[in-house]
Amino acid sequence: MLEAGQRFRLGAPARGESREPLIWLRSALSALDPIFETGRCMKNFVVNLNRQPEKYESFLRLNAGTKIAFERFEASDGASLSPEDALGMNLVVPGAQFTAGAVGCAASHVRIWQQTIQSGIPALVFEDDAIIRHDIIERLDVLRGLKDWDYVALGYNTDTTLEVELAPGFKSTMMFMPKRPTDESAAAFQRSTSGVAALRLTTCFGTAGYVVSPRGAKKLLELCLPMENRFLKIPMFNRTVPVLGIDGMMNFIYASIEAYACLSPLVIPGNNNAVSTTVPTGEIPRW
Repeated sequence: MLEAGQRFRLGAPARGESREPLIWLRSALSALDPIFETGRCMKNFVVNLNRQPEKYESFLRLNAGTKIAFERFEASDGASLSPEDALGMNLVVPGAQFTAGAVGCAASHVRIWQQTIQSGIPALVFEDDAIIRHDIIERLDVLRGLKDWDYVALGYNTDTTLEVELAPGFKSTMMFMPKRPTDESAAAFQRSTSGVAALRLTTCFGTAGYVVSPRGAKKLLELCLPMENRFLKIPMFNRTVPVLGIDGMMNFIYASIEAYACLSPLVIPGNNNAVSTTVPTGEIPRW
């Protein structure tokens, strides 16, 4: 486990500096963007509730093959937030209905975005049910092909749709099988070495894994909040879906920022609704 302040660094280590617990990428990544100068860092976060330590331990065991020195980030617990807290943090509009888990999830990512802006360092963010490809470090060089970026979804929920732009004005909407990974399919995914491209993102759900720049974090804070009860159109399937959390709100701004999705994904979520704190299972509170 990383101690506070340890980071996932882009670039070669300074002379005499230990490689542990930092994970070093190819020095070529320093050409990604001015912010990725040699010696600058990408800080990683694994979002985990204090009352679910077993999920973090499971995450570490499952993703040991990545060789990343992960750092736990204490998630905001929506169960402990009052309506006054949520409104004071600008998380929701008055009277909006979201599960406590969804509000806590939003608060967690908002805090990460705020830290990202303050530090001026891009963030590599995982939720504690993320299943990560073992070759993620090498594959992050997909960012080199982007002239500019705010947000890159490394993965997305596989029990719903993904829409990306294959070329200007030419979009593709897709679904996935299996909708929820089995132990066997998860292991095969982690061992896979298929190519990865970053495509302009239109619609996706979930925040299992992503990279956000300081500029992107600022845009997310300004444009995604407060959350409100909206419906999102999925034109390919001629349907609308309700916004259930911060990931739903983010879909309304992808077209106006430099947002991308990795295809093939580098991360997939466990999608275990039985232990999810964000999926509605009863009466939804009004904030």
